[in-house]
Amino acid sequence: MKTVIMCGGAGTRLWPISKEENPKQFLKIFENESLFEKTIKRNLDLCDEFIIVVNEKQFPICKEQTLNFDKKFNFLIEPMARNTAPAISLAALFANEDDNLLVVPSDHLIFDNDIYKESVSMALEASNQDRLVTFGIKPTYPETGFGYIETEHGLELAQGKVVSFKEKPDLQTATGYLEKGNFLWNSGMFCFKAKAYLKELKEHSSEIYEAIQTTFTNNTQNENVISFDKSLMEKVPSDSIDYAVMERSLNVSVIPSHFRWSDLGSYDSLYDELEKDENKNTKDKNLTQYNSKNNLVISNNKKIALFDIEDLIIVDSEDAILIGKRGSSQNVKKIPR
Repeated sequence: MKTVIMCGGAGTRLWPISKEENPKQFLKIFENESLFEKTIKRNLDLCDEFIIVVNEKQFPICKEQTLNFDKKFNFLIEPMARNTAPAISLAALFANEDDNLLVVPSDHLIFDNDIYKESVSMALEASNQDRLVTFGIKPTYPETGFGYIETEHGLELAQGKVVSFKEKPDLQTATGYLEKGNFLWNSGMFCFKAKAYLKELKEHSSEIYEAIQTTFTNNTQNENVISFDKSLMEKVPSDSIDYAVMERSLNVSVIPSHFRWSDLGSYDSLYDELEKDENKNTKDKNLTQYNSKNNLVISNNKKIALFDIEDLIIVDSEDAILIGKRGSSQNVKKIPR
């Protein structure tokens, strides 16, 4: 098996600490490790080598963070973002057709590694039967920021059939999903043989298939770094793997997964994972406070002093200060800048 790590995200919902040239997956947020490094560590024992799909701007820091790992890394450099379906297609074309590909985002936080490995093992069984496998996370609350997977049966099976993929719902709809008991959070993780994915891509999204074939054929390779022509990449339709393949294929299985998982897609989800003090403020060496609680505080070098406030997001970066209300941090991406 080869592990494909998708590194293309810009992390705009964690601005200003996350920027295009240094997005959240490369920030040393947890235990002086980046989410990208944690993703590598989590999969070291599961694969023969890694295929890293990353854009040009982020390649230098991406490569630097792989240097401490004794494993083979191949870097596929995207000259421009075309969403997940083309990115995964490049990895599938680079791999051998019978390789199992474990496709994972670079910016997720996963706990319970033993349970994670069990889920991967079950996914491999289905992948070896030429199924396209997606990982669904058992929901713990009605989250409106995630997509959902509707399963044919309940959530206790090792492997089930997918009925449909659902877009991010409103609160009432998400609550209904949990009550029905056969809906999972869509994790954005997949497992399949390279040839099985390309076969389904050709059948359901032939325009992407043809354009990405041309782009890949005209690559430039320098040892383990493979680059692609921008003018050809521009002609590849931009689409997600969910839209281009998974929602259209009749060959999709889902693994209901019970490991603790966060996509860290907002400051609210980051608050949930960071260590807190006795007042439920996130711990920060530069924080001092009086009568303040439940605040997310991230400092750069300045001291941050709080009094008589609660439920705020306060982020100090090198070139910007962000202040907002906890519970609505998805709106960060709407700020003009």
